[in-house]
Amino acid sequence: MQNIAKISDFGWSTVCNERRHTYCATPAYLSPEMVEGKDYDQTIDLWCLGVLVYEMVTGKVPFSNPSKRET
Repeated sequence: MQNIAKISDFGWSTVCNERRHTYCATPAYLSPEMVEGKDYDQTIDLWCLGVLVYEMVTGKVPFSNPSKRET
């Protein structure tokens, strides 16, 4: 048996081949495109994965402030 970790979250999943502009995320995981209100595609998932890995290694999120707006 191999020790393989799998991470998934399908809460807002969709199949599309176009750029998106909806807003739905945990503030600490928002990509720069979402914060700036720009269109985005599936590459923001890589940003979120990076934030998750950082949090798993350090025990804290890389971007954190007292209020959600400041984050």
